[in-house]
Amino acid sequence: MSDRHLDGNGVAGMLSELLVVDATVLRRTCQNCGDEHLLASHRAYEGAAMVLRCPGCGVVAVRVAAIGDELAVEWRGVYRAPRAP
Repeated sequence: MSDRHLDGNGVAGMLSELLVVDATVLRRTCQNCGDEHLLASHRAYEGAAMVLRCPGCGVVAVRVAAIGDELAVEWRGVYRAPRAP
């Protein structure tokens, strides 16, 4: 590790760019099979949480759960979104 670091506030701007994008246009590279697919093409399964699975290999890509008045999200893989001009 380097002595040059920031806390999470240092990347808040970049993350907020990702979080305002229409999720259906996010491109995800699977951590398991390496395939890239639009998030909209992932299969969704409903249970205790909504679970999105890779259309290529079926591995879990995203888990989203409503817990009271909050959303809990677990992301797996690499997500890419277009940056605003």
